[in-house]
Amino acid sequence: MGWFPTTLDSDAQSWRFDIVSLLAVIGGSTIEKHVQAITASPFAGFPRLLPAPESLLDTDRPTRLPSVKEVTIIGVYSGTIFTELNFFANVIHKLEELEAFEFRSYKITHAEEKKKTDVETGKNTKKEITIPLRPFCPLNLVTLVSILMTIGLYIWAGMIHDGVALVGLAAMSLSTSAACLSAQWYPRLATRPTTNAVANGDIVMKTRNGAFVVVKCSEEITRELYGGAETCRYVFKGRAHQTLLACSTVLLMAAIILFSNCGWTMQIAVGVAYIILNILYWAMALLTEPQDTWDMSRYNVTPTHMEETSSYTAALWQAIKVTQKVSWVRKGGLAPLSHSWDKWLEKAGTACKDPNTKWDPEFERDKLMARPPTPVEESQPKMSENRT
Repeated sequence: MGWFPTTLDSDAQSWRFDIVSLLAVIGGSTIEKHVQAITASPFAGFPRLLPAPESLLDTDRPTRLPSVKEVTIIGVYSGTIFTELNFFANVIHKLEELEAFEFRSYKITHAEEKKKTDVETGKNTKKEITIPLRPFCPLNLVTLVSILMTIGLYIWAGMIHDGVALVGLAAMSLSTSAACLSAQWYPRLATRPTTNAVANGDIVMKTRNGAFVVVKCSEEITRELYGGAETCRYVFKGRAHQTLLACSTVLLMAAIILFSNCGWTMQIAVGVAYIILNILYWAMALLTEPQDTWDMSRYNVTPTHMEETSSYTAALWQAIKVTQKVSWVRKGGLAPLSHSWDKWLEKAGTACKDPNTKWDPEFERDKLMARPPTPVEESQPKMSENRT
């Protein structure tokens, strides 16, 4: 007897491909990165092979998309403060890529063709704002490859008269379809309940590493992207959701048993298909960004200023110069509470009004810090929060 099996069908010693059942359920960590996008895709309900479909079988569905923590967002005119950045806003800004003390500013407007979905509720029509997937995003292309691959396996199993493989493919495909439908959803952005005229919705963001981002936009855009909460609107709820989960679970278990008992030819074919799909989803997680998946064409985003400054003071000054206001600095607690910083903010508020100013924020800071306050200055009240 040799060291390795030399045949595929010998009873004595042969290669066995029962591992195809394992291949069908591995790759959960890769699929989890795409779960929300997969279930938001218009192709979500199509029967197909999908690595680790059990990753979709979650009874506790998220109510919103993941947000960015450790960021301070202040309304320049409204004074509102938020401590996390919504998912779709970060698709635009990518705060995780900002260097320490980097400054960026943007102008964001609505595109001419606003993408809205009207949902009929009784006799009233409620307008909802949604962000769909890009039609030809990598995720949809991989899903299409999976569908075509599954069809090819069906044809192959039929040509070699492997009934067990046909039933196994049907069970696994329907299990994936039921799992995706049980979690199918679409994102819904917040909207302003009124149309009254209000001040601009300009905001300033400060990250944990001292970077600043200024956004000039309308109050409607501020509510959609920054102020309001993004929510997940699920298609199936309650009993329908639970039924789909149960059907998917039963079909998945049946498919694993069937895959272990189909002919070796189809075991090899299905195993190779799962290996290819795992590689595609892994590559997609590694090489693509959220902006490659989600269609943000509702907004026109124009970068107006990008600069890597040398210190927190310099980055703060750039934000003040663009907004031409300093009241938001105190409202957001972005400067130390001291007389020297009060004087610095007072000088910055004056200098920012001049578009041709040559004011040096770091020189002024060092000069004020080097001079101790007089007893009269120490007794004076701190600068009012509403002072600009």
